[in-house]
Amino acid sequence: MKFIKKNKFTIIAIICFLAIMLVAVEVKNIFFPSEGGAIYGDRLDGRDEVKPTNKEISKITDALNEQETVKEAKVVIKGKIINVLMTIDDGVSLEDAKGLANIVLEKLKKDQKEYFDVQVIIDKSNDSAQFPIIGYKHHSKEGFIFTKDREETAEQTEAES
Repeated sequence: MKFIKKNKFTIIAIICFLAIMLVAVEVKNIFFPSEGGAIYGDRLDGRDEVKPTNKEISKITDALNEQETVKEAKVVIKGKIINVLMTIDDGVSLEDAKGLANIVLEKLKKDQKEYFDVQVIIDKSNDSAQFPIIGYKHHSKEGFIFTKDREETAEQTEAES
């Protein structure tokens, strides 16, 4: 008892410190419940069965690079999205550029198209009012939907002013 009476402030400080630490751990668990879990959770289940191999990815990039209008093509897979990044020649029209996206779909298997979303980003090496354009194909849809034409949007903005 002498020890407790002599060191009562130290004991109270230690008990308060332990209580604060327990509260801090609980607050952390409330705000970050699955800190060690996978980023995508279970959304990527089944991905390994349909994921394009490196050989299939190189077939896509080779098919795009074989096109005279394509300067550079790159394919990157993130989660459930296949991102295709293309740089095209300056003289390519908007409609021809949109047609390049179909090459990607031709090289993918049916089950890959049904699992992955495909996003195509097409840009020119020079500054262009219409580029870059982005095409997106949801896994449940058949074709691409592209960003609205910038030229039309600029004309509409000027007409509204």
